[in-house]
Amino acid sequence: MTTVERELLKKVNEKIDLIEPTTGKLFFEHKTELIFCKPHLMPLKTQALERLEEMHRETARQLQKKRNNPEKSTSQEQQASSPST
Repeated sequence: MTTVERELLKKVNEKIDLIEPTTGKLFFEHKTELIFCKPHLMPLKTQALERLEEMHRETARQLQKKRNNPEKSTSQEQQASSPST
């Protein structure tokens, strides 16, 4: 360390005297409060769960249609399975 650096360290390490005003108001503000962000709405169900439920509903609708119209659905299935040449 050079002498200049030592002198600078001595000046930095010296005690700094606090000068208080004789008139006026002196206040110190110390905030220890937590800062909260704005609340965000989160979905109760995930998108994957919603898609899965939609697939279940669609499957249930198709099954209900087949049960209500057995003649139509079987004839449609036979037409679709028969090769058209």
